[in-house]
Amino acid sequence: MNTNYIEFKKKRELGDILTDTFAFIRQEGKSLFSVLLKTSGIPFLLLLAASAYYTYSSANMFDPLTIQNGGMFNSASILLSLFMLLATMLIFYGLLFGSVLHYIKAYVDNKGTIDQDTVVQGVKKDFGNIIGLGILSGLIIFFGFILCVLPGIYLYVPMSLVFSILVFRNTNVSDAINESFQLIKNEWWITFATLFIIGIIISIISMVFSIPALMYTFTKTFTAASEGTMSDPSAMFDWVFIALNTLSSAAQYVLYVITAISTAFIYYNLNERKHATGAFEQIDSLGNDK
Repeated sequence: MNTNYIEFKKKRELGDILTDTFAFIRQEGKSLFSVLLKTSGIPFLLLLAASAYYTYSSANMFDPLTIQNGGMFNSASILLSLFMLLATMLIFYGLLFGSVLHYIKAYVDNKGTIDQDTVVQGVKKDFGNIIGLGILSGLIIFFGFILCVLPGIYLYVPMSLVFSILVFRNTNVSDAINESFQLIKNEWWITFATLFIIGIIISIISMVFSIPALMYTFTKTFTAASEGTMSDPSAMFDWVFIALNTLSSAAQYVLYVITAISTAFIYYNLNERKHATGAFEQIDSLGNDK
């Protein structure tokens, strides 16, 4: 058993969830990222390539020659780049969340001892369900925002827990969605507050990685303005900007590991408040030790 084992199956307040999320990253970060490299490495590189291509295609929208010859949205390249970006993003996030949650499942089941091959096999087994659940939950949130902003915000909270339910309870897609609403009943506000704070933290960290691209854009804009060459805005989006912007995006994609871990802590906190599973297991283990 890991002597620094972090108990997931217990009640936590908001501050405890944040603290234990980063404690888990410090403790298991090297091993976890080794698993992510095996499961998500290639999709991550494809996502970066798609992100760079989308940035390049978007830059052409501001090219005066492109606008003159067909308008900003008359090019198939931007539609293709957007499709590639969304497709690779869906696959990467599915593998990332699946890998993190299966890692945590193995961590909990084995009291801190991890068999990476078991984690990888679990991710492969649930990959189809995770992708399907990602599409379905995304559509639910999307239509919630279409109807009105508030339903979209409300639906985001239970949908953030569906992947944890799918992996930890080994359910199917429909049961994961149904159980997510039961889990947040009477706990919506604290769950929303926790997700909101985590989102702010990730945004602040992301801003740090965006500084090089912002500084380059500012310098380029100032130089173009002083030289009177602002007539072609597409010149701002050269290969240096695309490279810096892609690196910034890479950091943002990786930071979703924090979200995945925190949602696992949120799930176990809510599950413990509803069902006291961890407390009953501890009582049973004490009885068996006698």
